[in-house]
Amino acid sequence: MDTSKSDQFIKEWKAKDNPLKRGLVYSERVFQTVPSKLFPLLCPTTELDWIPGWNAEMLHTRSGYSEYNCVWKTTFFGPEEVWVCTRYEEGKAMEYSRVSENMAAKMDISLVDNLDGTTTGRWVVTISALNEAGNKAVESVPEAQAHLDETIDTLEYYVKHGIMMKR
Repeated sequence: MDTSKSDQFIKEWKAKDNPLKRGLVYSERVFQTVPSKLFPLLCPTTELDWIPGWNAEMLHTRSGYSEYNCVWKTTFFGPEEVWVCTRYEEGKAMEYSRVSENMAAKMDISLVDNLDGTTTGRWVVTISALNEAGNKAVESVPEAQAHLDETIDTLEYYVKHGIMMKR
């Protein structure tokens, strides 16, 4: 096979100093519930019940809830973002990809059953700038980390008390 065009493209791309930044946000928490009860809460529809101020408009879903390939949009984080569920393993893991005009992000969520009535939840968010404004978003990773931790606090509160935490 002749791969000279793609080889040349990669060579030129690697020679450039890519000015676009990438950041990572990570959080882990042990919840006092089993995965089967926690998993359904990680959905743009059920997040209305536990995230203060949450908004989402479902665009494509058969069930009305999160499922593989469902699509929705939100302005919760500021600019309008389109989200797609790119992985959905009932009770175990999901992955969401989201894109706005300035950045793309991928959120990997996994749930581990600790076999004692608790679940360890792990969130890994990779934020990729698409332009200079996106670089500013990546530079604000400490704020994104704080926001993720605060959101997980509200989830933990909801699991424990069954009502939304007041802010």
